[in-house]
Amino acid sequence: MAANRILYLISLIGTVFFFFASNIWVSWILLMMVIALPWISLLFSLPAILKCRLIAGLPEVTEVGEKVLLHIRIQAPKALPVPEVRVRLNLRTRDTNKDIRFLSKLSRTDGVLRVPTEVCGYLAPELIKGKVYDYLGLFAFPIRAPRMPVMAILPKALQMDTLPNMLQLMSLQFKPKLGGGYSEVHDHRPYRPGDPIKDIHWKLSLKTDELIVREPLEAVRRRVVLAVRTPRGPKNRTVTLGNLRYLSLWMLDHNITHTVAWMDGGNLRSAEVRDETGMIAAVAETCLAAEDSKPLPKQLPYKTDWLCCVGGTEAGA
Repeated sequence: MAANRILYLISLIGTVFFFFASNIWVSWILLMMVIALPWISLLFSLPAILKCRLIAGLPEVTEVGEKVLLHIRIQAPKALPVPEVRVRLNLRTRDTNKDIRFLSKLSRTDGVLRVPTEVCGYLAPELIKGKVYDYLGLFAFPIRAPRMPVMAILPKALQMDTLPNMLQLMSLQFKPKLGGGYSEVHDHRPYRPGDPIKDIHWKLSLKTDELIVREPLEAVRRRVVLAVRTPRGPKNRTVTLGNLRYLSLWMLDHNITHTVAWMDGGNLRSAEVRDETGMIAAVAETCLAAEDSKPLPKQLPYKTDWLCCVGGTEAGA
C-alpha cells in the first residue's frame, strides 16, 4: 500500500539521518531494526499469504430490481492474523462491458459489494486484479481469482398485448391407457378376447345382451413448444422475456407442460417446463443466451401439437 510504503521510507530516511548526525551506538541499532523490520514482517506473513484464498458468493438467479450483494471473504488459517487483501472487479453485464469496482478491508466474515440489477439479462463478475499484502503492507503478492458464477437477472412477467389462441389447449382429449389399470375416466366398448374378466361391466352387459368392457382412459399430453427469438437491446429483451415468463406461467396454471426452445450462438437449445422451478431455469437460460444468435430454424426438430413464437424484431407473441 502506497501510504505504508511512504511512511516506512520516511522512517528509514529519518533513522539514516539520525545515525550519521548523532554517531552513537543506539542510532546504529535503531537503523538495523528499521532495515530488518520489513523482512521480519514478510517472514511472519508468508504462512498466511501462501494459504490465503478468496471465496465469492453470488446467487445464480435474481429478479429485476432486487437488492443483490456480492460476498467476497478471505479463507486463511485461524491461528494467524488475516492479511490485507484488495481486489479490483469488473461487473460485466449484458449491456455494459466495463464497470470497475474496488474492494478492500476484506475479512474472514465478509466483504460486500452491491451489484446492479436494474435491467434483465446477466451479471458476470470478473476479478481483474487481486493482491494480498504482508502485515506491514509493504510487499504485495497476486492472489488467485475465486470462482464467480454468472447471475441471470430475470424480468417481471409481462402480459402480451395480444394473446395467442390457446383455447384448444384447454379442451382435454383422452386415449386408451396403455396396459390398462385404474383411471377416473373410462369408456365402454365391446368385449374382445384377452380382456380381463374384472373389466367387464356386468350391469350394462345384461342390458345390451353383449359383453361390455370398461376401458380406462388417460389424458393426451399435448406437445407445446414456445420458440423464443433471442431479443436485441434491453427494451426488447425485457418485453420478450417478460412475455415468455407470463405465457409459461399461464400454461403451468392450467397444468400444461411445455418446452421452451431458443438459439444460443449457432446452437438450438431447449428446456422442458413441468413446474415453476423449471420455468425459472428456462427463462434464466434465455437471459444468458448470446444476443447475436442465429434465427430459429423454420422447422424445429420437435414433435409438436402447438407452436408459439415469442419475440422477434418487435417483441410479442
